[in-house]
Amino acid sequence: MKKEKNKISRRQFLRASAMGLAGLTLLPGKAMTNRLFNAQGVTFFQVRGGIPNSQNFMKANVAGNQYVFFLGNSVLAGTGLKDPTLRYSTQMIKNINKYFPESKIVERQHIQPGGSWFGQYSFSHGQPVFGEVIFSGHLAILDFAADDRNINIEQAKCTLEAAIRQVTLFRNTHSRILVYTLTPEMLQSYKAGKTPEYIRISEQLADYYGIPSLNLAKYAADKIIAGEITFEAFSADGINPTDAGAKIYAEAVAKFTDSLMTAYPVPDVPKEVVLPKCLFPGTNENGRIVAYENPEVKKSKEWKPGQKSPIVPFRHLLTTDQVGATLRLKFKGSEIGLIDVVDRDGADFEYAIDGAPFKKLSAPKDASGPAMRAIALVKGLDRNIEHEFVLKVASSGIARIGGILVNGTVEDRFAGLTPLEQIDAIYATIPPVVYTPLAGRFANIPVTMNKLRNGGTLNMVLLGDSIMGNTSSSRFELLLMRDYPKCNVVKIPALRSGTGCKYYKEENRVQEYVLRHNPDLLVIGGISNDSAESVREVIKQVRAKKPDTEILLLTPVFGAYKDEQIKKFTPEIDTTTSNYRYDMQKVAAEEKCAFFDMNGPLWEYVRHSGMTPGWFMADNTHANSRGSQIIGRLLEAWFKEK
Repeated sequence: MKKEKNKISRRQFLRASAMGLAGLTLLPGKAMTNRLFNAQGVTFFQVRGGIPNSQNFMKANVAGNQYVFFLGNSVLAGTGLKDPTLRYSTQMIKNINKYFPESKIVERQHIQPGGSWFGQYSFSHGQPVFGEVIFSGHLAILDFAADDRNINIEQAKCTLEAAIRQVTLFRNTHSRILVYTLTPEMLQSYKAGKTPEYIRISEQLADYYGIPSLNLAKYAADKIIAGEITFEAFSADGINPTDAGAKIYAEAVAKFTDSLMTAYPVPDVPKEVVLPKCLFPGTNENGRIVAYENPEVKKSKEWKPGQKSPIVPFRHLLTTDQVGATLRLKFKGSEIGLIDVVDRDGADFEYAIDGAPFKKLSAPKDASGPAMRAIALVKGLDRNIEHEFVLKVASSGIARIGGILVNGTVEDRFAGLTPLEQIDAIYATIPPVVYTPLAGRFANIPVTMNKLRNGGTLNMVLLGDSIMGNTSSSRFELLLMRDYPKCNVVKIPALRSGTGCKYYKEENRVQEYVLRHNPDLLVIGGISNDSAESVREVIKQVRAKKPDTEILLLTPVFGAYKDEQIKKFTPEIDTTTSNYRYDMQKVAAEEKCAFFDMNGPLWEYVRHSGMTPGWFMADNTHANSRGSQIIGRLLEAWFKEK
């Protein structure tokens, strides 16, 4: 007798019973999914394809990959909660950590206005205005229901799909989860026995992309409809739950997480996600924030770039108080908008597209303080032809621009340039680096300098963290080969995010990260070394097996503002007390290594550049392309013989 195709197995039934579930249904083929039913037989979550890639990263406990990003609105912030630990995001992390306690998963929130409409812009890869929103994580949890209630459903389905795709386009191993929290409109639909239209289209997308979904709105609505709690007791403002409401969300999260984390075995390697074609014809997945400093944004002379922002998350702003100051941008795309900072002293704008009459964009007159504004200006454009956008200051006051929102493409300023021409073009946008290195700095690297001067191949290994990744991305080896044309410099990045010599000195990792590359020169740097003594131990291990390896030690560049090398910065090394720069200098002298205190000249340069430090940074820690060029040009100056 053939088994019934969709019949639940005894093992699945027992697992469901142990979890307190009323039922579990399996669907055939690719549509297979785990569903949790309430007493009325209505689902409130679906596991679908699960999050196996995230589970792989969690199990591997990979440094720098343990952030889970929650992207959404005020519900994530715990607005109105007396006990902030009741936030559903915090509860979800607590439950995930039960399954991977060694990984210590960390919750990260990005709470920005605009729902999925703005998400399609802010998640884009290479996002230059805020830094990468999801750069160091492996799981993105999208919660836009409360903000998307303000847009029509035809727009919502396209912007939500675009946001989902942007997460995957950023990194094709990202796992994704959709979450829907309760709104008054949803409650009315459920009371009428209907599925809210927003949840219907969201579930359509979740099915299409195989994404897990958690319908907190349904779980809470059932409790309210059953009389277990009133809507007023559940939420004081209709959106954000009270502590009592948050406990209901927490119940649902616990059941969802248990099913999610046990649905599939953990894979040995993460699998790349291949995106199908867009489900909805109107979806445009090319949303991006074009930085105002992009050379394709043509600015009149009245503007001042690199100015400090009064609010986060902007790292810097373009400002002016001159009426008539203009910006122009040519692009191909379906939509253009603006992201700026508005305040009581803000200026009004006028804007036009393709030569049409100017329209007015007023600054809010009732602003209570500086705030971010992300606004669409023109929609529904032909995405296949070039358009020209013009923005001008139309009144007295201060204009503060963060970037231009384009759902489309702009010209690639580097098209056709060689890598050396590219970094020279970036360097041309910042003040020149002037640095005079110390005499005698080559005493401990004679072989390196001989190869640079007289020719041959120089194998250079960079050991460290993501800050050393910035050092590598500066492409300084191209500058060295221009200065020393007889030498072939082979740069080998041996890097691990958030990792210093405390890690590299253990378990024979020096062999894996350094010695197997047969280095002539080992360069050790970054911000993740716990102590100069760990660096010393790595030096000794390298020389024990390859004594002819020459070594250059670098002090930290960039990093978080709370880090010692920034918070306690002095132009010269403080030799009166123990500190990392001084300790590294002593280790270099005692172990006969070359030494370059990059921290000093880099931050002196930033301080005197006339720009806020954020002008040179990609996020709160790392250099952007301009900052990387400071690093690269300092290294060029250090190696260059006068």
